[in-house]
Amino acid sequence: MSDKLDIFRDWFLKGGGRFCEHVKLRYDPHRNVHLRVEEGQRLEAGSCIVSCPHALTLSQFNIRRGRSSNGDGLYSPVSDHADPITRLSLLRFFLIEQYLLGEQSFWWPYISLLPDPCSACPVDTPLFYDEDDLKWIRGTSLEHSRRRTEELWKAEYAQGLRTVRHSDRDRYTWHLYKWAATIIASRSFPGTALASTHCLEEKGQLEACPVLLPGLDLLNHSPAAKVTWRWTGQAYCIDTETSLPGGTEIFNNYAPKSNEELIMGYGFSLFRNPSDHCNIALGAMAVASIKDISRRRNFASPSKIPSRAKGFSSKTTMDVPLDHSSSGIGWVRLVPSSGDGSHPETENIQLAFPEGFLQQASIAFFNTRERLTGIPLRDAKIGSTELTRNRLHTLSAIALILQKQSSEIIASNVGLPRWPRNLRQFHAARYRRGQLHILRSASSSIVAKLRRIAGLNPSSPRDKRIMRLEHVLKSPPKDFLCDFRAAIHHGLGTRDAEKLRQQDLAESAFVLWLCGLWLWSLPTPRPEGQAPIRQKLPARTAGWLAFVRTNYGDDSEIGTRWSALPASEEGRLLTESHHCIVKAAAEKNPQSIYSHPEATEDRLLWCLRVIREESFVSPNLEGKVDDETDEIILFLEEDITFTEAH
Repeated sequence: MSDKLDIFRDWFLKGGGRFCEHVKLRYDPHRNVHLRVEEGQRLEAGSCIVSCPHALTLSQFNIRRGRSSNGDGLYSPVSDHADPITRLSLLRFFLIEQYLLGEQSFWWPYISLLPDPCSACPVDTPLFYDEDDLKWIRGTSLEHSRRRTEELWKAEYAQGLRTVRHSDRDRYTWHLYKWAATIIASRSFPGTALASTHCLEEKGQLEACPVLLPGLDLLNHSPAAKVTWRWTGQAYCIDTETSLPGGTEIFNNYAPKSNEELIMGYGFSLFRNPSDHCNIALGAMAVASIKDISRRRNFASPSKIPSRAKGFSSKTTMDVPLDHSSSGIGWVRLVPSSGDGSHPETENIQLAFPEGFLQQASIAFFNTRERLTGIPLRDAKIGSTELTRNRLHTLSAIALILQKQSSEIIASNVGLPRWPRNLRQFHAARYRRGQLHILRSASSSIVAKLRRIAGLNPSSPRDKRIMRLEHVLKSPPKDFLCDFRAAIHHGLGTRDAEKLRQQDLAESAFVLWLCGLWLWSLPTPRPEGQAPIRQKLPARTAGWLAFVRTNYGDDSEIGTRWSALPASEEGRLLTESHHCIVKAAAEKNPQSIYSHPEATEDRLLWCLRVIREESFVSPNLEGKVDDETDEIILFLEEDITFTEAH
């Protein structure tokens, strides 16, 4: 390896590259080739660590200039060929070509320092994992990322292989393509700085044109490193912003990256990574809803994190899109309360999401009323006191997604070895533990806040707009409650909230409750001067019924307001069952509110639709972290929430 280092250094310096005089090339099996400050010296703040001239860079522009030494094995140039492939794919084939050329390649001193593709596992990224390694990422989002990336790369490889001469295709193997794609993904920089040296019409495409920068890519990653990247017009440079003592390894900062990104792109993870997070996938239907409503409302996508770079932006990783505004994939991160990088206790956890993600996600959980009435888009912030049905639905849905992802990881533990047996498995195991910790802690944090709002913490009063099944089964007035409880006991077999949930009867109980409330609120004939026969409904309940009338129509509109939403077969069957319960209650007690002639199937179907629109599914607020018995919560929305202008 020392001979390779000397050859590279000579080539680099002769080509115009530069290392600071106190910076030395070093190699060890664990750190690979890297840079250190010379023993007994000091690297002062503001020093240029390394600079690479444009002449030594390797990018698609080298192909356009025909810099390939013999032109064999690759269709070139690419600007107007008949079977176009992506710029990125072309660069990968070009790197393979240069590797196959060996010492004939201009870049061989640099390529010879790269991980050797001849080995079965040249790099420790998941696309090179064997079957035993893959066990450690089963059930995680990293497993899905690996699969998506492999599918994408294989498709690009198959398309790109058609540009290679028939006589050389056997040499351009899938293994070499994976190697080249991984090298470029993990070591390249975006090509924005090349704008000053290439045609102006290409400026808008330069971000997608990665550039390999020999020398600069020798710096390993540390999130604590403080460096500045800059383009001088002739060379790329990295400057240190802090003074470094002798013997210290010099690090680059690839920008904040989770352990999933680090493993997928580079093959390593960080202990107590302050940027670690879990991906949240909302699903295809949610994404379609977000796109549709965002387009109609001209909702802006969240801004990107600004780069520390001057002249070119942060290092690229894998080319699988993770923009939550288009893919429905966001993330959640635990924010330490102590500031020392350690994981906080569950009850003190602060959660961080991408800017605008909760706001985007809330669109996916609009009910029909919210879509049609133009509810203002607000960020569903954790702990916000400005509650709405949509905000609570969004937070509950995210908690359920996190619980589901946690369950998938736990379920895939079957057959997992007790201890990792190599470095790849070690990093995958660290990632796996970290994902479980984040998923459990984040979902527990959201559930704890929902519990507080629901009044399940002794020190926190319940928000009276929250109606769990337990609240419905005790809601006044007393006479109405007697009729309601008798009806569900006779028709559903129990008045116990937990048993109703376990038997999937909670929704039916809510429907019968709303139907009874509606009937109770109808005017009753009475002799002049006499007091009302029925007790009044609580003000909040009566106000919510008025809200329901406003948004879902009253008696005269029962068949027209919902004409755009025909009943499903499942809804009709449920309504028939509910009607049987109502008729049985009326027969058992002719004085029951359910004996009212307005207790029709149409009314019950209407109540079912209202409950499904105005309620949401929440994690069981009584259960444990991994309890998958969910519950229905009804939020008594207030009219004032929806009087705001669209």
